[in-house]
Amino acid sequence: MMEKKKYKLGDYEFDTYEEYLEAQEDLKKIDLITEEVDINDVDVAARLYTRIRNKEIVFHSKVGINFFMYLSDIVANHSMLMVEEKKAQEDLKKKNNKRAKKYRLAGVICVLAAAVCFGYFAYTDYLEDQSALEMKRLQDMQNMTGHYIEEEAFSEQPENEKAVAQAEEPDQSDQPKKETSDEQKKLPDILPEYQEIYAENEDLVGWLEIDGTVINYPVLQSDSEENSQFYLTHSFAKKKDKNGSLFMDYRNDFVDRDTNIIIYGHNMKSGAMFGTLKKYLEKGYLEKHPKIRFDTIYERGTYEVIGAFLSEVSYQDEYTFRYYNFLNANNESEFEAFCVNVMQLDALKKGTLDAKYGDQLLTLSTCSSYTDEGRMFIIAKRIE
Repeated sequence: MMEKKKYKLGDYEFDTYEEYLEAQEDLKKIDLITEEVDINDVDVAARLYTRIRNKEIVFHSKVGINFFMYLSDIVANHSMLMVEEKKAQEDLKKKNNKRAKKYRLAGVICVLAAAVCFGYFAYTDYLEDQSALEMKRLQDMQNMTGHYIEEEAFSEQPENEKAVAQAEEPDQSDQPKKETSDEQKKLPDILPEYQEIYAENEDLVGWLEIDGTVINYPVLQSDSEENSQFYLTHSFAKKKDKNGSLFMDYRNDFVDRDTNIIIYGHNMKSGAMFGTLKKYLEKGYLEKHPKIRFDTIYERGTYEVIGAFLSEVSYQDEYTFRYYNFLNANNESEFEAFCVNVMQLDALKKGTLDAKYGDQLLTLSTCSSYTDEGRMFIIAKRIE
């Protein structure tokens, strides 16, 4: 097998030409900065660190990330020197004033706490940048044409980050049992654009993309109810990540296609994952973003958004409609019953759901702060 070409820039090595170009752009920014200012000056380094952290200066490659970490080290080292100097001064006073010992200790603790907090935030920023680079790498692998979706501006106030998406508590009594085991199924070939990604994580079931938005992510699925919440707090690489991942309801069968596939994602303040899904509640947004591309690893699919809805989690002893328990319609009556019930949650006041028995539905679900345990979701039907 021919060895995959590597692109080099100094001591750095890149897997794709796009990463190489991004590294070149970052290097130009760094050269411009170092020509204008002395980055070894602590005040200058601190200002640059703050601007990069606030996204006033943006880097897209590991060249830029390493530059950011170098600035972090300069500021952190200076903080530690201040701690040492402070401690030395307090030690000199120790013999003459025992009473001052408590105050000196408190001062040292405060400075140390500040240094620890600074290091923590720098490390958190580093992890977030690494997570973004990892997602960009996956998008490059999936995107065979080299087209990238541009991020849109977020105009409204972000949701509380505590409002997280969850795969809701299933009502197993409503769901028909599937008699065909995974081992008995003759699976089709995985699409070319997903073969390498699937080789990295066999929980991959597809890819979700909404043109003109930041939603452009792999979709994963846990293999059991016990693991159903795993990707709520883990990345594609199965590492702890507050953004989590997009994940399909563990009960869904995407091979012998269920009537309704449900995909969950966090409603992040940054807009990541399903953080922009709430925009479908705004007037005119659906008309500008009517199409969803959802590919399973075996087939491509295009869907049309037909409604946006608001709901809330129900307790087990409450007799109420749970949209997240509709996976299959065994007949036309069951499908029509779902349509009637879900329109009671209609946020756009459309009146009817443009769907009929036999349509393949896709539900994207996230949290909403409009009420306690609130949920917001959109429904789309397959058109291609």
